[in-house]
Amino acid sequence: MRLKQTGQFNLTVPEPFNFRLTVAKPAGWHWSTPGEIFKRVTLWCGVYLEGQPVGLKMSSAKGLVNTAVYSEANLSRSDTTRLKTLISSGLGADEDLTGFYRFARKDPVLSITVKDLYGMRVGRLDDIFGRAILAILLQMAPLARSNQMMDAVRDNYGTRIEFDDKEIILWPRPQDIAGISETELKTRAKLGYRAGRLIQAADYISKHDVSLLELSRVPEEEALKRLMEIPGIGKYSAGIIYGRTSVPVDVWSVVIMSELILGQTPQKPREEVDSISSLLRERWGKWGWMAFVYILNDLENLTKTFHLSRLH
Repeated sequence: MRLKQTGQFNLTVPEPFNFRLTVAKPAGWHWSTPGEIFKRVTLWCGVYLEGQPVGLKMSSAKGLVNTAVYSEANLSRSDTTRLKTLISSGLGADEDLTGFYRFARKDPVLSITVKDLYGMRVGRLDDIFGRAILAILLQMAPLARSNQMMDAVRDNYGTRIEFDDKEIILWPRPQDIAGISETELKTRAKLGYRAGRLIQAADYISKHDVSLLELSRVPEEEALKRLMEIPGIGKYSAGIIYGRTSVPVDVWSVVIMSELILGQTPQKPREEVDSISSLLRERWGKWGWMAFVYILNDLENLTKTFHLSRLH
């Protein structure tokens, strides 16, 4: 699908703000979809607006994010307003980064990360299905295997858009997955048992209007409960999708967190998930998700100070 430029605007993100660290995180996390393109100071990516693909070319200088918009048809004023809100939230413009830094500098682990990653905003793009794909394909799989599955789902069922001499493949829309058979998804994307979960989640999301922006206005417990109504989404996966305060600890991350916080490697990591989760809630409180993201994106530097067995 070839798109034409239909608009351009600037968005303001409060300082501290590092555009590169925010959209191209050191751990390799994508901003909108795997395979998006980041070169020097520019990001080429895409989102869905009311189910229609929109290409974005974004760059930043002095807190201003210049955004060129590409679409099949001109956007209405209300569509442009929604798009600005979507991008602003995705860039973490509403985050209290100053408050987090004030808290983090008192923590021996976090104080290192905020120095290393100063200006990195966590952000949270309002894309329930894209985040559900990520959460489901991370379940019970090494990261390399999860990345293979995500690439296969995107390449086989995603939406290809072309603009500004670039090609980007967006995550599939829920309706793109809901109508295919489990056998086909298993065969083409090699998802195993996750194929059934992904189809069920796609079917649910295609029939229910679920928005992260709306969930941000209700108590966290209620938001997580509503996300867990999506088939295949348990407590851990809901935490990944919600991405606000909860720390989604799994068997891999429980080892990292135990070694960082307690200075010891758990002998039976699976049995320590609940206790480490409780410890982190008490230690970080409302800053839990931001702390979690900062740590995972600064592991390479943290290994210089802490013994992290999973990274040696």
